[in-house]
Amino acid sequence: GPAYKGIPLVSAMSMALAAEHGTDCPWAFNRKEAKDHGEGGMIVGAPLAGRVLIVDDVISAGTSVAESVDLIEAAGAKLAGVLVALDRQERGQNDARSAVQEVAERHGVAVTAILTLDILMDYLQQSGEREADLAAMADYRAEFGAATSP
Repeated sequence: GPAYKGIPLVSAMSMALAAEHGTDCPWAFNRKEAKDHGEGGMIVGAPLAGRVLIVDDVISAGTSVAESVDLIEAAGAKLAGVLVALDRQERGQNDARSAVQEVAERHGVAVTAILTLDILMDYLQQSGEREADLAAMADYRAEFGAATSP
């Protein structure tokens, strides 16, 4: 889980896998800055080994994923994929593709979202609630949204 928002997501996921499925899923997170005291280093938690799944809240430019991939590879582990809570379906850095599509292509792994902005907006529209929020999301999507989405 990339610092900071990925930390509660990856810890909750690991706890749920243990409680609901009896699966021991070790987890770790990176620090924003390396410590030179205590346990030190950039990683807190389980050592990065084998196949590693990145768990985060969203992908914007893919910067936190790239930083995490560098840490994973430096430890001799391999990126297995990326899981995000919300795909905001934003344009990537290079063209009309989404940031999620760019990250998937750049790192050669699947990027899976639990929820997309379109699904969230559809839900809000069907519920008839939070019209101001829905309008703000539509404006955001119009300004920053990708032409294509996965």
